[in-house]
Amino acid sequence: MKILMVILVLAVISGTLRAQQAQNDFAVHPYVTRGDLAASRFWTPGTIALVTLDGAAQAADGYITRRNIAGGGEEYNPMARLFVGTTPVQVAATAALFGAEIATAYVLHRRHHDNVGRAVLVAGATMNGLGAVSSFKHRVANW
Repeated sequence: MKILMVILVLAVISGTLRAQQAQNDFAVHPYVTRGDLAASRFWTPGTIALVTLDGAAQAADGYITRRNIAGGGEEYNPMARLFVGTTPVQVAATAALFGAEIATAYVLHRRHHDNVGRAVLVAGATMNGLGAVSSFKHRVANW
């Protein structure tokens, strides 16, 4: 599910970037100055909070999933099942997904789609939070 969301977001970004490039090739925006672009910061308190929330949700999901697998349980998400076989693979996959979410939000911010970029972070935190809740709900009996 997470991989499908990433693919969908990247497809939307690709279409948006192509459309904006075509628009920028034919139009000049004199009302946008370097000062306006410099004033737009990515790391605002709201973005920092969303990234922190997303990271905490991913850490909780990973920890609970790892405990379940170590206790004889299984991963119920068929897409994530490929990436939770061993701890190093799970950590690498989680880090790659987290980095992709932040990079996607940053690219959207640079293209002046701040709300969509924040939505990517909110969706990541929500999906990982739901994954943690599901893993805890289906936890094995030994913990």
